[in-house]
Amino acid sequence: MKEEESSKRIAFFAVGVEGANLDILRQISVREPLSLKGLSFRELFVWLSQSQKSVSQSKPGQEDQVKLPSPSGWANL
Repeated sequence: MKEEESSKRIAFFAVGVEGANLDILRQISVREPLSLKGLSFRELFVWLSQSQKSVSQSKPGQEDQVKLPSPSGWANL
């Protein structure tokens, strides 16, 4: 994941559910893993959709400078 992300082929966001081993997720992720609040999958996918919309409307080559919405509605920060 780290190699793919450094090559800008993917954007990987590690999200763990209750009981997930966040240390393992840290080993494969560039970003700090987030912990899902309960069963807030709907909120997670709404956030993902909004984030993709922001990135798709950005200028080519500037995707890494797009400010993503806060994950506070679905993640334990």
